[in-house]
Amino acid sequence: MNNCNFDGRLAKDAELKEVSGYNVCNFSIGTNVGYGDNKKTLWVDCAIWGKQGEGAVKYLLKGQQIFVNGELSTREYEKDGVNKTSLSLKVNSFSFGSKPAPAQTNNIPSNDLDDEIPF
Repeated sequence: MNNCNFDGRLAKDAELKEVSGYNVCNFSIGTNVGYGDNKKTLWVDCAIWGKQGEGAVKYLLKGQQIFVNGELSTREYEKDGVNKTSLSLKVNSFSFGSKPAPAQTNNIPSNDLDDEIPF
């Protein structure tokens, strides 16, 4: 069974795209791993498909804390002659943590952030 959970913050605002006739909400989160001098940030590319992604995209803003659950996969690629691996998560469920910093919510009325998210 492939079931992973991550807690992190969005690197930038989520984007909604169409892939093969289906809408997908794409975003990346950074999560801290390790301790002390070995602490680093692990980046995970996430995708929410369908209606859930369509509704989520307007709330997934840079700096927003999010808890995600889903199926993890890896993708290997070469960049500038160096082999790299990226993590991708097909999100099954998610929930929000703390709100992004005020500087990142200037385009959203403050009462919209307090309302219940409709999905």
